[in-house]
Amino acid sequence: METIQHIVLPLVIIFTLLYIVWNLLRKVEKLEDSIEEQDEVLDSVENSVRRALNRMKEVDRIGSFEADDESGFVFNEIQTALDKLNNEINPDA
Repeated sequence: METIQHIVLPLVIIFTLLYIVWNLLRKVEKLEDSIEEQDEVLDSVENSVRRALNRMKEVDRIGSFEADDESGFVFNEIQTALDKLNNEINPDA
């Protein structure tokens, strides 16, 4: 009887630990997939912000939107928002 207990208890412990490890591995893999998706989204947003900044600079190459009228105000607000977003996405730039 004691030999059965000496075998059963370690087996129960081993299978419990195996389940715990398997479950944790599954959760880590889900988190890694989520991180990869977020990296892709951030890269896409960074590229969009860069294109928008470059396009805004190209559109305003002669400075026509820098006037003090309503279009100049809107242009400056958009430019400021894009600069802030670019600084948050790419702080090294």
